[in-house]
Amino acid sequence: MLSHAPCESARQDKPQSLTERFERSPGAALIDELRIERGGRGDYQPLASFHYKSGRPGVVTAVYRMVHRAPTVVGRFVGRPDETTIVGVLIRSLPSLGCQLRDRATSDRYRGMGVLAAAAMVNREVRTISRVVIHPQWRGIGLAVRLVRHALDDPETAYTEALAAMGRIHPFFERAGMVRYDRPPRPEYARLLDAFDRLDFNSGSLASLRLVLAALETKSADDRRWIESELRRWHRAAFRTTKERLAAMSLAELLTAARDRLLSQPVYYLYHHGST
Repeated sequence: MLSHAPCESARQDKPQSLTERFERSPGAALIDELRIERGGRGDYQPLASFHYKSGRPGVVTAVYRMVHRAPTVVGRFVGRPDETTIVGVLIRSLPSLGCQLRDRATSDRYRGMGVLAAAAMVNREVRTISRVVIHPQWRGIGLAVRLVRHALDDPETAYTEALAAMGRIHPFFERAGMVRYDRPPRPEYARLLDAFDRLDFNSGSLASLRLVLAALETKSADDRRWIESELRRWHRAAFRTTKERLAAMSLAELLTAARDRLLSQPVYYLYHHGST
């Protein structure tokens, strides 16, 4: 009879994450070879197409780039031993002057004064992280968190903020130490979120429709009928869907609509550097 012990040992030794694979690779110090340094607006352009926001960021006040200096395959062939590859970029900009979530996060610090005075105070005290983008080949190993932490350690003002449309899926600002503030949901959204909570689903779990559908299969028939009823109620309130259209929609279609709306709600982040 074959022994299973070697298989168990091999399974324990097998790296379980991308980070572990980097750490155990022959060139192990690959992550340690990355450096963060000041850059310019031109450093963002090669990575701009990988960011979910189109268009240019606001008035830029600082750019940080994460680079890897090593010869490429072509560089080795032609004898270029030291080539720089930009693997990530963070842009810091002047803030927008009106932001309800900033008012909430700062206890209305910038309200109750004249428009010009409030604008001057916001520009003096706040900077916005307007872009963080990592090249797809380097994602999944915490580089966005590292970039944000570096920017927070090199502040220009008393507050650093960020507004992320994908914050519920990729909470790297929070992991870097920034405090999260959610916009209060509209009543129909709040009811649907409560319904998901009752079934032990948070809004972030909706990112994988396949996994949600599989998890619903483990629930009772009554729970499945109930959540589908709540989804139909929400869809009608959010989109003013006709009864005919609503009756024709599948559970997968309803969950897809909920995912697209719930996960695209902006999340605001603030970090206080302690100088006010």
